[in-house]
Amino acid sequence: MILKLSSRIQGLPKRHSGATFDNFIVDESNKKHFDICNGWDGTESIFLTGNTGTGKTHLAIAMLKSFPMIELPQEKAFEERNRIEIYADREQQDPSEKKILNEMLKTEIWKYRNASCLFVSIVEMFIELNEAAQNKDGKKVLLDRYSGQYDCICFDDFGAEKLTDAKRENFYYIIDKRYRDMKTTIVTSNFTIKEISNVEPRIASRFTEMGKILQFEGVDYRKKMGTKSS
Repeated sequence: MILKLSSRIQGLPKRHSGATFDNFIVDESNKKHFDICNGWDGTESIFLTGNTGTGKTHLAIAMLKSFPMIELPQEKAFEERNRIEIYADREQQDPSEKKILNEMLKTEIWKYRNASCLFVSIVEMFIELNEAAQNKDGKKVLLDRYSGQYDCICFDDFGAEKLTDAKRENFYYIIDKRYRDMKTTIVTSNFTIKEISNVEPRIASRFTEMGKILQFEGVDYRKKMGTKSS
């Protein structure tokens, strides 16, 4: 049984808040990639590269919304079950709440927790890191946040600005740490993997090792149809 994430994703931009698989525009140029994204189960990272306006951000957010809940360690899960049982057995418990609690016990949702997911613009992340660079401890906190705090992160629009040596090192640190800790990562970029390799081969190598790379070749729907995909 796979339970889907029901909580809001941190950092989700208002413009893309309604992005789902159901309202993605599918055509011959993207159907194969759409099917892969729609069938994604969150166990591997995925990198969406290619032309501007082809729906990469839309699909990335749809995948974040479908990211499965995380199974708890057995001891922690049993603690959660016992807590729910105690509340469900209270005589003064509201009947409607009692029904919900009993349903939670029946479906064994107590075995899981909501995944911690984040959507972040690469440009915004680099600005944060640059501001925190004045404080070594502050920068380390941010690097640890992006590299290890979240079960799944979408880094949106990689390559949108020139990568300085410091930016390359910072992003490689984050990607390499998530790679080693087997944390799921989604990246969107207008660059192909070859172009990324020309800029920073270590990052391109990690992208390749961590999961699937989908190259989008379609037209810019924002120009053709006035949509907000990117």
